[in-house]
Amino acid sequence: MISLAAMTPVRRFNSGLAAAFSAALLAACSSAIEGGIAEPPPTGGPTLAITAAGVGGLDASTTYSEASIEAVMPGFDAEPVTMATEQSTVSALALFRNGLQVLQVLPGEDGRIGAVHGVSASLRGPGGSRIGMSLEEARLPAGSCREGTGNWLGMPICSAPGAPNVTYVFAIPGYADPNGLPDDATLATATLQRIIWTPAGTAS
Repeated sequence: MISLAAMTPVRRFNSGLAAAFSAALLAACSSAIEGGIAEPPPTGGPTLAITAAGVGGLDASTTYSEASIEAVMPGFDAEPVTMATEQSTVSALALFRNGLQVLQVLPGEDGRIGAVHGVSASLRGPGGSRIGMSLEEARLPAGSCREGTGNWLGMPICSAPGAPNVTYVFAIPGYADPNGLPDDATLATATLQRIIWTPAGTAS
């Protein structure tokens, strides 16, 4: 299973402080590759809400380019990365705030943005869910979840209540059974790793 946070930055920050933050982030990613759950990263700024309408200034009308995305997301720096989705590895733009990666923005149709993946504890999903919460803490019913496939085999992928175009991706340490999700008690302990917004009517 490929780490949800896997990425290859194309450009690097010049500041020593940003380099230290990046090293810490990569170390967290390595622990996820080996089956552990990385601790949520420091918030690095105010909470950013993910709703059915969009993520901060990002919505279905946003042009997919570094300049356009930075224009509607003041305080963030856009950097090209390679990241893993459920079924493939793709090029995307990661958004950093204070040297910490917060979002990954995928290209969509007609030159616009596609899915936006939230990967920081500084995010708040519909209903107040935060990265690092258990499925029980997020108050999600087991019936709202399906089992991930491909790179996300065995990972519960759940619908956000009241926001059909927002999904939550959880992880269960050591669990990778292609025959379905575990019992409800085990499922309740799954940890939220990623919040995904998609323009209405598109796939994540």
